[in-house]
Amino acid sequence: MWTIIKCVLLLSVAVAAHGYVLGPRDVVFHLFTRSNPQVSEPLLPSEGSIATSSFQRTRRTIFTIHNYGEGVGGNFNAFVIRAHLLAEDVNVIAIDWSPAASFYSYALANMPQLGRVIASFIDLLDSRFGYSPDNIRIAGLGLGAHAAGIAARNINGNIPHIVALDPSLVGWTHHPEILSKDDASVVEVIHTSAGAEGYDKPLGDLDFYPNGGTFMAGCGTNSTCSHIYSYVYYAESLTTELENGKKFVGTACDSYENAINLACQGERGVIFGGSAVKRTESGIYSFLTNIRSPFARD
Repeated sequence: MWTIIKCVLLLSVAVAAHGYVLGPRDVVFHLFTRSNPQVSEPLLPSEGSIATSSFQRTRRTIFTIHNYGEGVGGNFNAFVIRAHLLAEDVNVIAIDWSPAASFYSYALANMPQLGRVIASFIDLLDSRFGYSPDNIRIAGLGLGAHAAGIAARNINGNIPHIVALDPSLVGWTHHPEILSKDDASVVEVIHTSAGAEGYDKPLGDLDFYPNGGTFMAGCGTNSTCSHIYSYVYYAESLTTELENGKKFVGTACDSYENAINLACQGERGVIFGGSAVKRTESGIYSFLTNIRSPFARD
């Protein structure tokens, strides 16, 4: 039954998807630092705007890309911006593309263009301010995870680390610009509503399937709830470092099928999330979580 529903959804997206040219006010870059952790400093994609801002060239920068139906002030950024700023002294640039994200098929059609707008901004940091892309991590949720890949593959350089939080499924099975492990040195993916809202099969160098990857502990069969847990787990992976708390330690899986069936019996040791830049890790992993915070068990 789900297969039939999924096919209908895919067809409806293919028929309805259409976007428009993103104008200068349709994508806004919001800078957050430890000096302004709650109220952003909006940046224009211009040399003058960046030069007079609080952007610190000596710090690492995290770009966040929200999902459709949200904006810069949504729950995703509320969790992720706070967690990153607590974990380390970084620039966080939250990308608000809400004018192009009102509903799914519309947002889907705007993904290639959004990714290239973000890439142009990163290239500006590099060419005009000497800020190397090697100092950047991109964290994207849902459609934003695919936009992260599009952005990274279109810059003049290399992004070391993408964190893709439950990348969207509908409309991406045969999409030519789907997130790929080739988009960054390490593409790290967590699947929390696999086969429902989120993409099911592995997409990155690292693919984590907590609790089997589809329904998270405490969500029952609510896929939207499970989707949300992708960034809840990610935020905890950052803040737990402050107190040397438990981490999300993955068990290696021989296959995607073993991961979704919680039948993995490989070595343990690769950790999901955290602030460290991953440069060599790869494989498919699963882990179990608690039903309430703190969610990490190991």
